[in-house]
Amino acid sequence: MKTLELGTVPETLGELPETMKAVVIRKDREGDPMKAMKVEDVEIPELGAHDVLVMVMAAGVNFNGVWATRGTPVSVFKMHTEPMHIAGSDASGIVWKVGREVRRWKVGDEVIVHCNQSCGECPECNGLDPMACEQQKIWGYETSWGSFAQFTKVQAQQLLPKPKHLSWEEAASYGLTFFTAYRMLVGQAQVQAGDNVLVWGAAGGLGIFAVQICQLYGANPIAVVSTKDKAGLVNELGVRMVIERSQYNLKQPVPGDAADVKRRLTEGRRFGAEIRRLTGGKDVDIVFEHVGADTFYTSVLVAKKFGKVVICGATSGYDLDFDVRYLWMRQKSILGSHFANAYQAERANRLILEKKIRPVLDEVFPFAETALAHELMSQNKHKGKMVIRVQAPGSQASARGVAA
Repeated sequence: MKTLELGTVPETLGELPETMKAVVIRKDREGDPMKAMKVEDVEIPELGAHDVLVMVMAAGVNFNGVWATRGTPVSVFKMHTEPMHIAGSDASGIVWKVGREVRRWKVGDEVIVHCNQSCGECPECNGLDPMACEQQKIWGYETSWGSFAQFTKVQAQQLLPKPKHLSWEEAASYGLTFFTAYRMLVGQAQVQAGDNVLVWGAAGGLGIFAVQICQLYGANPIAVVSTKDKAGLVNELGVRMVIERSQYNLKQPVPGDAADVKRRLTEGRRFGAEIRRLTGGKDVDIVFEHVGADTFYTSVLVAKKFGKVVICGATSGYDLDFDVRYLWMRQKSILGSHFANAYQAERANRLILEKKIRPVLDEVFPFAETALAHELMSQNKHKGKMVIRVQAPGSQASARGVAA
């Protein structure tokens, strides 16, 4: 078999084409997604002893794909030695080939992929937390051979069983964001029943899971959204406390502009007053942060005494500032969080398997429009989760009127 047509599965399990189609980023075309991401025919990767080759049925879109195209905050080509980069840190698929030491998985298994890679041999991996491994990397971002290809190479420990009640596209939509949100709230912030939790970007890929986790654990999510239609989405999830971020000018002030500095503080206090109105006079116990520069000052401001701000990213900018007096005088905590380890991913996936948490899939794109999906994400023109259809049966026609 020389090539494999998109949207098909060979009758013979494990049969491989000579090359595969992949959405490739190269150093000389780093920039916005439409410029950087191109479909190419490339060699299929060789497996190590503990690796697995997965036929990708569908692949989820995440903001780290935008970072990979732009080469910021750091170029992916400084994080691995491959001459090309295949992004994508979410996938559903079929185990197609296994390394000689793999025992837990077999060819034909239907799986999803979590994106943490670690060495598996160091003391940190075997007693502390694989996220502390010195060789820890996020697959599809800090490594190549991600999910925007017909086949992807992963470590065997990255695999989890695909929920049978979900389509391939739905199963590809939740891993990175849900497992990240699970570690942030359950592992790091230790959310408890009765907590008031402020969730920035509540209608986005992370936020839709944060609000569901809060509800499952008996906490009270306060959803911050950018538009009215996104408010409708979180209402559908059962969230009743919703704030439209566009009603508040919370962005970082112009450096050296005293009036603009005062503006942000005034707006932050007005934002806090709205939180107290919604909660019946209560401040927030936990702030779920991933926006960064535009919101972090306000996050520290509105957290209650002994409250927690847990952060996993900074999509609006990573050079953050805040008034440290609100931190030490009121004994608040800032907690960093980065994806999840395999145990946390397994525990979280169990909630999907048991139908206690559900993914919210917004739109499915054909393989040829992988760059377009990332362009929409970079402009915040999406809600829920976007997924790329690869080998899953279904249309490969244009989703947005762009030639496939």
